[in-house]
Amino acid sequence: MLCMAAILLATAMVGEFAHAAENKDVILVLDTSLSMIGKAKGAKDIMSQVKQSLKSFIGDLKAGDTLTFMTFDEVVRVYPIVNISNANDTDIIDKYISMVEAKGKWTYTLDMLSNVLKMADDLEVKNKNRQKVIVIMTDGLDDPPPGKRKARLSVKDVAKGYSGKDWFIYLVNLGDLKKNEKLVKFQRDLSGISPHTKVIDAGKDAAKGIQEAGTDINAKLAEKTERERPFYLKPWFFAIIAVLIILIVVFLIKRMADLKVKGKLQYWNHELLDPYIEIYDLSRQNARVVPVGRGLGCLLNIRDFDVNEPFRLVATRIKGKVACTLQAGESLGVEYVNREKGESLQDGDIVKIKNYTFKYLA
Repeated sequence: MLCMAAILLATAMVGEFAHAAENKDVILVLDTSLSMIGKAKGAKDIMSQVKQSLKSFIGDLKAGDTLTFMTFDEVVRVYPIVNISNANDTDIIDKYISMVEAKGKWTYTLDMLSNVLKMADDLEVKNKNRQKVIVIMTDGLDDPPPGKRKARLSVKDVAKGYSGKDWFIYLVNLGDLKKNEKLVKFQRDLSGISPHTKVIDAGKDAAKGIQEAGTDINAKLAEKTERERPFYLKPWFFAIIAVLIILIVVFLIKRMADLKVKGKLQYWNHELLDPYIEIYDLSRQNARVVPVGRGLGCLLNIRDFDVNEPFRLVATRIKGKVACTLQAGESLGVEYVNREKGESLQDGDIVKIKNYTFKYLA
């Protein structure tokens, strides 16, 4: 039972920490320009596919996570932060997404990026112990409104002040860009913010791109959590502890198994002129305690033993060795015949108790 309890305890602790995922603050950003519904040169209507794919992405959120949903075209819209605790919370996000319509004429990516980075920074100030994840879904790169093009900024300009962040940033490209050099440059510039930056070129398959982002996020977070977890919270440490507990339990059980009264006990009624000497095999009882007396509860029951309470022979470990000790109440008047009373019984010790004499043979 003790071994099983130790195994169950260790298994539970390993399971708890091995599957524990670091809580995260997710910022989910969706392009709502007209190109997302095919109303642009070379564009296709992918909005409904994207919305459907986002349901599985949101379904992967864990209790304790938060999600901030944002949309952008020529303006940026930020929805209230949702704290994930149950299915009702993910339903709220589903409703946000279902209400979104792609009506924007422009794709002001850099303005969106500026807002997103500030939002992530604000969340980090509130709680630095939570991982920040940014997922941006768009079918194109920066295409600001005409009035914003003169003072056009670069990704590097927008990213100033956010370098060295430990954020996960994903750009899920939902378009069919022929000049992938733009994606490479965009990723390189974003990498100045965080090394955990990735561009996923979904091309014509929006669902595949979103799924790839979700899978990669979960894998990277699990890897980061495992890497940063203190050694005393790692599964291998609990496995070692479990083995040690089992070995200790086995050792203690073995010690208890060895703690048995051994030897033989000769006994006779010394008030008789010619008493009959009987021998009782203590070892055969396989017991740590052997009660000797008269009546029920006594392993050695002597009917004419003139006592009201039994005395006990008890196996005790003394200086690492198992010894037999005699424990008796003062009313029994124990008298050692061959020597003074010692810490334990020795081979040949003779003891008188009331009308009986006992000789211990080790």
